[in-house]
Amino acid sequence: MDVDEFRESQIRMYGLAGVNDGYTFYHDETNNIRKLRVDAQGLNIAELKVFVLGGVVHEGPPRSIDIQPLRAAMRIQKTAPEIKLEHVAKGDFLRVLESAKMTTFLRWITDNGFMIHYHELDPIYWSIVDIIDSILFKLGDAWLLHYHALLKSDLVAVLRRDLSATIGLFYRYGYPGLGPESRKPLLNELIAILELNSAVLPAQNATILKQVLKAGRGLDSLEFIEGYPSNLLLDNFSVFYQGRIAVFKHASHVLDMEPSIQTEFLQTPLTSNGRPVTHYRFADSKAEPGILLADVVVGTLGKMHSYFTETPSDEVAADRANLTGTALQNAELLRDLIDASQQANIAFLHHVSSMHDREKADLFLRFKDGAYSGR
Repeated sequence: MDVDEFRESQIRMYGLAGVNDGYTFYHDETNNIRKLRVDAQGLNIAELKVFVLGGVVHEGPPRSIDIQPLRAAMRIQKTAPEIKLEHVAKGDFLRVLESAKMTTFLRWITDNGFMIHYHELDPIYWSIVDIIDSILFKLGDAWLLHYHALLKSDLVAVLRRDLSATIGLFYRYGYPGLGPESRKPLLNELIAILELNSAVLPAQNATILKQVLKAGRGLDSLEFIEGYPSNLLLDNFSVFYQGRIAVFKHASHVLDMEPSIQTEFLQTPLTSNGRPVTHYRFADSKAEPGILLADVVVGTLGKMHSYFTETPSDEVAADRANLTGTALQNAELLRDLIDASQQANIAFLHHVSSMHDREKADLFLRFKDGAYSGR
């Protein structure tokens, strides 16, 4: 993989700035399911959660990180060789917010000059959006392209309404490896599902989405969902690691040892101008305090984004209204940390998820400008 080619495409697409600055990133992950497949029984993963790759980042080259004061402040037992999220908080996202140790952790991160960075990916969103991209790519309609993110989010909302039926549909057609003969039948079934569940969307949104799906029936190909391996929705997560390393080419990256990711890196070496990329390394978390901090960060964010994906907007609003005490304080600390990180560098945060779920983040965290951070 040539990091410069990918990097330049991301800079152009998102208008990124500050990606040439010197930083040190510590990376960990949560909810890496390795592969997502469809078979006759459904998905190979019973309970899907949002994948998060991220952690902490600071300006400048690597520096010594002393987390002993943090361990002492959180009263982590000396027998625990590492700091994990389970040492700080347990349970679902709302329970995590109730932890006094989480308050200590979030304050310590900010007070010690760290920011957070992360890439979040909803596997269901990732699996569905190529339908819209395939149609819009061929239509070339500038007006529709402007609304591509909303169209994709609306289709995901409709297909999530009866996810088991959606997965069954994918299995029957070998999605995302459609044959030409399956193009029109698949779109016809998607239109039928939309008509059955149109109340999920505002009337105008449903009408436009239906028009797009109908337009797809007249195309001679659906490039991103034809000719691929049948019923393999997500092959591996290494590309997201590679993307972060490529965008921040001039930074240092310290990654937790994950054998499957290391194997992928060996099979697909990163290069720049034909030379091997050397600004990253894998490390044992026990020897890298920055990775220990990253574990708590990504664990918390993984629970948070999974909560937004799984919870209707009205429940999110009610849960937020009911926050008090430590939980309210932690929600505000987390919001401020996310916001400060985004203000420092918009490229720190990257989302592959529904606009509607990101609106729930605004609803819950209440960003001061009313818009969730990141791209």
